[in-house]
Amino acid sequence: MKNLDSWLKENFSSVKTRKLYRSAISCFHRSQGYPRTPEELEKSLKSWLVELNQKYKPKTVNAYVSAVMSFYSDIGIRLNEIVRRNLRRRLIPPPHPVTFDEAGSHDEWKRILSHMDIEGRSLFLFLLSTGCRIGEALQLKESDLDLDSDPPRAYIQPQYTKGMYGGRVVFMTYEARDAIKEWLKEKDNPVSPRRKRIPKRIYNPIKDGYTLNDARSCNPELVWDMKVPTARGILIRALRKSMLDEKDRNTGRYKIHIHSTRKFFRSNCGLNDALVHSLMGHSGYLDQSYLRTDIEKAGEEYRSIAIPRLTIFERPLADKIEMLKTFAKSLGIENIDIKIARMLEVHPELDEEEIIGRLIKQEITGQTSKKRRRLITENELPRYLEDGWEIEHVVNSKIVVAR
Repeated sequence: MKNLDSWLKENFSSVKTRKLYRSAISCFHRSQGYPRTPEELEKSLKSWLVELNQKYKPKTVNAYVSAVMSFYSDIGIRLNEIVRRNLRRRLIPPPHPVTFDEAGSHDEWKRILSHMDIEGRSLFLFLLSTGCRIGEALQLKESDLDLDSDPPRAYIQPQYTKGMYGGRVVFMTYEARDAIKEWLKEKDNPVSPRRKRIPKRIYNPIKDGYTLNDARSCNPELVWDMKVPTARGILIRALRKSMLDEKDRNTGRYKIHIHSTRKFFRSNCGLNDALVHSLMGHSGYLDQSYLRTDIEKAGEEYRSIAIPRLTIFERPLADKIEMLKTFAKSLGIENIDIKIARMLEVHPELDEEEIIGRLIKQEITGQTSKKRRRLITENELPRYLEDGWEIEHVVNSKIVVAR
């Protein structure tokens, strides 16, 4: 019989795929031995499926069975199409999620992040504001970050992505940028205790405890030098401290987990679908969005629409003012700095934020164009959409509709 390691090396470039397939096929051999004919393989699979359905979730069962059938098909022991179809229809559950998970609200994530140190907080603010996969984020190097651009961004290299489909640019909020800068200062400090990573405690979610791994040196190029189980442990500890560690009663899985950061991004960013899917790295959309052809246009949309909706903590006043200025310019208000200076001379009692707010209201309520505009809240939006209004701009929790 063909050596398993040789087969994995010849057919799969992804380390994660090799690990999954090795685990599945080894599990099958421990349970059922080594079938030699298609008939023996069919009988073994049916018996094995009884065990799998009792121990694992539908997605895992599907992945394990697919791995075993692929291996035996390549070594010449193939099930005929009718048998394969009957297995799929009758014994293998549909690969749908069974956990009732949650994206988490802004207030919930604020509570969770407040119980993390700067390393964990910078990582999860990045995940929440970019929609990145955890595996992509943990491969990022400092050279992949562009924190001085507006909006701040990171470059996800092709080798970091799921299936290595293609690289992309992702944008982040200003608070994520500031947390990452703070973390990098601490990480790169030669006297920081965080640089002493020998040995390292690794959280094991199955045992719900920690083990010490073998001694290893840190990788100074990585932004977050940790593995996925460690990141998961950071989140679980914060969930417990914030009293948000509710689990699904059917699966025992935490309702808020690492993948919830992608769900939070998708639910709250407010961007058009093509751009959302592109930023999240969904392969079918990467070429359909102008993210590839006009990064600055995508960045402008992210800055004006997504940043206010994805920000977890209160932004510094300077960031608020810059966002308000950008919004004012998008409405057609020119020479914004000059107008602010003139109004300050007339109304010295007002601050800069109040003045920009007045200029925006004047522009919206003024009848300088044929369009009518209203400044509304999210709760009022359904009623206005039913009346034929269209969304024109979004700033903080306010929405400008026009018709």
